Amino acid sequence: MADKTKYQRLFELHRRFMCHGKLTIRTMMEDYGVNRRTANRDINDLVSLGVPLQSETLDTGLKVWFLPASARHINIPFNLTDVAALFLGRGMFEFCRGTLLEDSLNKIFETIESQISREKDFINLRNLKRKMYTVSDGPKKLSDSQIEDLDEVLTGLFDDRKIQFDYTSSSGKQSRMTVIPYTLVTYRLGLYLLAVAEDSPDSAIRIFAIERMSNTEAIRGSKYQLPKDYAPENHFMDALFIQKGDPTEVVLLFDKTSKPFVSVRQFHHSQKLEFLPDGTTRLTVHVPAGESDFEIKNWIISFHRHVKVISPISLANAVKMELSAALAQYQ
Repeated sequence: MADKTKYQRLFELHRRFMCHGKLTIRTMMEDYGVNRRTANRDINDLVSLGVPLQSETLDTGLKVWFLPASARHINIPFNLTDVAALFLGRGMFEFCRGTLLEDSLNKIFETIESQISREKDFINLRNLKRKMYTVSDGPKKLSDSQIEDLDEVLTGLFDDRKIQFDYTSSSGKQSRMTVIPYTLVTYRLGLYLLAVAEDSPDSAIRIFAIERMSNTEAIRGSKYQLPKDYAPENHFMDALFIQKGDPTEVVLLFDKTSKPFVSVRQFHHSQKLEFLPDGTTRLTVHVPAGESDFEIKNWIISFHRHVKVISPISLANAVKMELSAALAQYQ
């Protein structure tokens, strides 16, 4: 077990150095709970494995270890389709402009460009921004301070540290929280964190919007491990999108004009489609549909007059009330 722990530690250290990390012996001692002798041995072991670590002494007298830029160069075999897929994916993350995520994607493209030897491939790569384009639908914009919060969240996720932050709920309630971060989630061009609050009696997984966080800090020396049976796809299994709740059978009837749109969409893993003789489409899903489940109501209303709620009656009445309130705005 000791050897396994050691090699896991060496692997993580190597990853941190590859990601431009500069570490002191003291930092290694705090982050991994080892003594000075073990931390020094880890440095020597990495060097003996062929990792060309270098060190420098700062003005403060601290000695830091790092990898020179030349040692972080990674050769990546690729073709133009591979790069096009990556380029399209980068376009989907335009709402992460100015964050470490954008920096990392840019570095990947710079690495690829530096390896191109044929002029034709270089021209094709530069023309990708005219041949592939992503239309953004109201992305959430992060302020400079929120970008710093996101950086701390990423540090906590990648280094397996607990995270502290001030959180403002949608109702305006503010609280200081310490959480175990599980997964960074993207939804409708926004970022959310799945995490368990340290003081949670039932270890329930909660979701936090990144833009509602402030004064975020990844806590040094606060190591944790994800449960072996945890998977984010299981957490969202019953949700329509990201809102959890007790699943209910929901039956919707779409008009004739909606068939070309509805027939090619997989809205939920539980959905069943029935194409009726009169040209309408009946869709059945099992998703949260209680009074407090706003996602299903907002989703149904987005189809306007082209859909009707068949069941449950409580959901039909809730949608009717929302539409009546909206209509009242124009009277």
